[in-house]
Amino acid sequence: MAPFEPVRAIERGLSVLRLVSEMGPATATELARAAGLPQPTVVRILETLIKSGYVYRLSDGAKFRVTGRTKTLSSGYDATSRLVQLAEPLVEDLRAKIGWPSNLATREDDAMVIVYTNRNAKGLSIPGRLGARIPLLATAVGIVQLAGLPQDELAEQLARLRASKERWDVEPEIWEGLDERLAAARHDGCAFAHERYLDDVYQSQIWAVAVPIVVKGKTEAGLSSLVLRDAGPRKAILAKILPHLKETADEIGRILSSET
Repeated sequence: MAPFEPVRAIERGLSVLRLVSEMGPATATELARAAGLPQPTVVRILETLIKSGYVYRLSDGAKFRVTGRTKTLSSGYDATSRLVQLAEPLVEDLRAKIGWPSNLATREDDAMVIVYTNRNAKGLSIPGRLGARIPLLATAVGIVQLAGLPQDELAEQLARLRASKERWDVEPEIWEGLDERLAAARHDGCAFAHERYLDDVYQSQIWAVAVPIVVKGKTEAGLSSLVLRDAGPRKAILAKILPHLKETADEIGRILSSET
């Protein structure tokens, strides 16, 4: 599968969902014609959307309409979709420069969500998926996100995490030295995933470093690079990749700042 095939599949799915919303009730034939896609492809997309709860089939069995669940997609959609649209080519260029894959993640409620990844491309096959929720306290992208919060918002966020029932939100070892990790992230402009988390989730195969994407003074996302532990000395690899990682994050933030 080509590196961008999953992205194209998502784009086709969103295109069909948009057409159902605009044209509905509509038949698969009508939707295929409007989308410029083969009808079997559209039928498969519709079945997926039905299973996901975004589309339903009318009683006549031939036409489709969107469900009320589609309203949930509007929350934060414009900002995140523009971030991904802008970041995708820049993150792919980053991969070519540093030789390692990256995750782009944004904060959603009390976790980070991977909104773009190329981690399964070009030979590094590590568990992970687009849309995955990952913890704030244990991940590099989570720490740069927390480090960029105003103190009052940070205090509220940490209070919610302390009351959480999720393992990585309450693991005592993750909380140890948190203030120092946040201070280092602010001072250095980068953060690292917690070793306990890496040991447990990835069996210590990788280490990860992340930098913030800042838009008009506000941290909107985290951009990370993932490196195999046996690739060489961390200090030498970090010296190579960190400048490019920061440069890419700064460019994304600069363009988004100019648009808002």
